[in-house]
Amino acid sequence: MYLIAMILTVMAPVSLFSQKNQNSINQITSSDIESYVTFLASPLLKGRMNGEEGLEIAAQYIASQAKLTGLKPANGTSYFQPYAVMKKTMDPNKTKVQIISNGKDTITVKEPMYQLVPTGPSDFTLDGEVVKVLNNVAGYIEGSDSVLKNEIVVFSSHYDHIGASGSKVNTGADDDASGCAALLSMAEAFQSLEKKPLRSILFLWVSGEEIGLYGSKSYVDNPLFPLEKTVADLNMDMIGRVKGVADSTKENPMSGTNTVFVITDNQSKDLWSIADEIDKKSPLDFDYSLSGRDHPLQLFARSDHYNFVEKDIPVLFFTTGLHTDYHTPGDVVEKIDFKKMEMVTRTMFEIGLTVANRKTRLIVDNPFSSWGKSK
Repeated sequence: MYLIAMILTVMAPVSLFSQKNQNSINQITSSDIESYVTFLASPLLKGRMNGEEGLEIAAQYIASQAKLTGLKPANGTSYFQPYAVMKKTMDPNKTKVQIISNGKDTITVKEPMYQLVPTGPSDFTLDGEVVKVLNNVAGYIEGSDSVLKNEIVVFSSHYDHIGASGSKVNTGADDDASGCAALLSMAEAFQSLEKKPLRSILFLWVSGEEIGLYGSKSYVDNPLFPLEKTVADLNMDMIGRVKGVADSTKENPMSGTNTVFVITDNQSKDLWSIADEIDKKSPLDFDYSLSGRDHPLQLFARSDHYNFVEKDIPVLFFTTGLHTDYHTPGDVVEKIDFKKMEMVTRTMFEIGLTVANRKTRLIVDNPFSSWGKSK
């Protein structure tokens, strides 16, 4: 705990807004975003692996920033929502899982598998298996309308990563310190509004993404706000990079300086229309080419928004793409384009604000629950 306190004291940014009436979107700055990413992607956090001290430091840091920004704790008096995963180990000499792709490439999986289990106050063992208690971090802004404040717009990102590769730390600057930083910066912008949005805004930082989307799965199974009152999930995962020389294969689609991928599957024409209107005004161009259930890379199902999709909640997933540093020690702060991150974050703020201020709720005209019938 001493290490946690020391790092938070030394590195916490002091960039909170000072003028409440200043144009709220100007609260989102590349310098603030850089300070957040720099902390979360520090090698001192050792890659923010699930169940390790670095992840706990990241959680404490995010919660402290949420409190400084004035977000209300979403779980009663706490910013933390605990859940537990059981690590099912396999004997690599006796047990393995083989995945064969369409191209006949074979991937052999010998890593531990996980499953959600009832939580406890701390790590424990169950039937001889290790159970890790992890946390989501959640803070919210209450809406200004006496009725619509009971509805919620969710912004989500994941703060866990994959730890170290031998002596080299996978710091995860883009994956997904970038998304976490965007949420913190947007929280400042929403707080600076003279009048808060009609609906409430939930900022949700989840763990467990890298081991199977377990943090977001835990949230939708045990929501802090009723899912029937949840209007949309706007998810950010890897929003900090620009296409490089090596990012040219089908496996590494990347966006350019003024482009961002927006991934969806047309659950709501209303949400699509809002995004389209913001796209016309934004300096960014939206690229939907990675969208859909049938895309070979399956990015629509590979980040935390998908657990909301399965609950018939419409989503937009923003990402700048899968660079060749993905899940390697090369995913570092120095390669982040913070000006581009500023543009992406401001654009998502505008989308979220528009959704939160609509007089009528988004119509979900193509829900997940109907897909089996339509396919």
